[in-house]
Amino acid sequence: MSEQKLEVFNVLNFLNSGYELEDILNEGQFGTFPSANDCISYLVKEGYLEGDFKPVKTDDDSKEEVTAEEVSKKYTVVELKDILRENGLKVSGKKQELVERVLPVFNGENDASEESQSLDDFDKSNNLTLTDKAQEFINENDWMDLYMFALVAFRFEDYETYVANSSEGKIETALKFCDEIISRALVRNQFLVFIDALSAKAHVYAYDGDYDSFLDYDLQRYILGLNPIVMDAQTYATYDVINEANVLNLKNVTEKLEMGSLKKRFDKIWNKSHIKHTYVPKKTAFKTLQKAINGANIEELNFDLKEKFFNKRFGI
Repeated sequence: MSEQKLEVFNVLNFLNSGYELEDILNEGQFGTFPSANDCISYLVKEGYLEGDFKPVKTDDDSKEEVTAEEVSKKYTVVELKDILRENGLKVSGKKQELVERVLPVFNGENDASEESQSLDDFDKSNNLTLTDKAQEFINENDWMDLYMFALVAFRFEDYETYVANSSEGKIETALKFCDEIISRALVRNQFLVFIDALSAKAHVYAYDGDYDSFLDYDLQRYILGLNPIVMDAQTYATYDVINEANVLNLKNVTEKLEMGSLKKRFDKIWNKSHIKHTYVPKKTAFKTLQKAINGANIEELNFDLKEKFFNKRFGI
């Protein structure tokens, strides 16, 4: 139910922000709904959307599967081949083979076909608008927007419970949530959770427009990514020393905003990080960051760093 609540919020929030329904449906993920059609039907039924809407009628609605005999009687070979071609399926063979091949399409087992059909219907139903109930739902749950922006690395149910028990504002609650995860991760030596929480905290600051703090925490995430507080062989086997998303964030902020000397800030955050076991020396770490920001191949940089500074430590 919590996941469905988040999906509902996302659709309504995007509509409220001026996005077209068709664009939202094309981009959306409907994990708790069988299709986009079911999602919108639910929103209309629950009173979040109002206006003209005619759900797609499919053979699934009757919950009775179409039989091979029915298909064979109703469609010619040419028609069957057209249907198969539209669904990207093989069109050669005798009529009985075509019938067997097309049955999953008619019985709703072809997900791509079903979604396409639903979205075509939405193109014709463009008169749906948000109701007062929808506006109230968005206002009451605006913390979900921050969750989607900064905290998706963590379980939605956990954060929903945390928000319900917090008396702080939206930003303060999110920052405290990150701090608690960071503290627990350090105690339990959960390094990957720790750097995910650092990145999340950086994004909470970005959401609030505090890009100075964002840059500081994202730099710390980069520095500690190259110098893990704790690392075992099992974790290292699939570990990327440089995180591509992390570098992209740093690149975007430093390019678009006047943030002062990156080297001075890097030195400050390095010292603040209190690195006890250095894997990648400070000078090399900064030069590597410059290369990454300037467009060097991240995969190659990761390979080089692992070869030079990590592999021997893990017996590779």
